[in-house]
Amino acid sequence: MRAIFGGRRRGTFGLGSELGAYRNELHERTLRIDGRLAEVSDDIDALRRRDLDPMEASSRLGVHEDALDEESNGLIEMMAPEDLHGLHMEYEANLERALRGIVTVERGCGITRLRHRPPDDEEPHVYYKRGHANVMHARMRMAEIVDVLLTWEPGRPAEATVAARMERVRKS
Repeated sequence: MRAIFGGRRRGTFGLGSELGAYRNELHERTLRIDGRLAEVSDDIDALRRRDLDPMEASSRLGVHEDALDEESNGLIEMMAPEDLHGLHMEYEANLERALRGIVTVERGCGITRLRHRPPDDEEPHVYYKRGHANVMHARMRMAEIVDVLLTWEPGRPAEATVAARMERVRKS
């Protein structure tokens, strides 16, 4: 039996080191993304309360959008273990949802610059509200997915459903 495997177990060691490297990179990247999304939420919330000027908000959101685009490109380049591909892709999709929320808010900021717009027009605030909801819901779902991605054990199902979360809570 020793001659077949060359004296060591390949599958477990290889998967373990790959999984560890993936988790480390994912942990660092998702911390940056979540921090950035928290800033985005705060900026949009200030905009909704009229504590932030739409022009300033638009420039801040542009900076956030560029940083999140870079993180998104890095996520796409990451090599997730095969069993985690679906969840990794769902995380990417939710990051794209958050980016669409930012673009929605930027569109609302653009409406405020139209010359013919009435001063009491509430249309931009509809865009702010919709964009804020997209960012917040995406951020919440991303947190659920990251929890599963970082705690997944080989041989176990990789699920980020409500039923799976309830089962993990019940067992702990």
